[in-house]
Amino acid sequence: MDVRPQPASAGVDDPRWRSATKRAKAETGIIFAVFALYTAFLLRLLLFSRAPGSERSLNLIPFASIAEFVSSHSSGTGRVAFANIAGNILIFIPLGFYVSWLRQRAAAWTTMLTVALVSAAVEVIQGVFAVGASDVDDVILNCVGGMIGVFTFRLLSALLREHSLERTGMAVVSVVTLPVWCYFLFVIRLHL
Repeated sequence: MDVRPQPASAGVDDPRWRSATKRAKAETGIIFAVFALYTAFLLRLLLFSRAPGSERSLNLIPFASIAEFVSSHSSGTGRVAFANIAGNILIFIPLGFYVSWLRQRAAAWTTMLTVALVSAAVEVIQGVFAVGASDVDDVILNCVGGMIGVFTFRLLSALLREHSLERTGMAVVSVVTLPVWCYFLFVIRLHL
């Protein structure tokens, strides 16, 4: 009978376990804090950058606004069109990225459904309170951005392959983007 000493398992009293737990808590805290800043910026941009009752328009025809932007030949309209199309895509990439991390076990289509519902809710609120143009094209473009965020997270997840490394990667991305969200939230004056 071979009796060998069993290696000590990492338990609550093991300093390595406590250190790893503190690191995990710190990383998770960073991720949630930066996500909260992004969410505050998104709300400020989409719902609180215009005075209530300042603008009310509705477009329920898919790709109508995009086609109008693309077919416009005015240079001023071209810049506004590019900013509108690119902005609607770019602003929802982080949402797809963070929602993917929050719902890691969820299928990509359910994460995209969450992004689409958030975008549609924003458009409805903008229409009801007349704080922006309610446009189905905005929802389409926001979903494209959300999809890019979902696929970016999936790529990061495939590269890192381990949950603790995913969390560390998310924390690093969050720290890198922190100055951007602080700048947009606290420095830039949004008057759309």
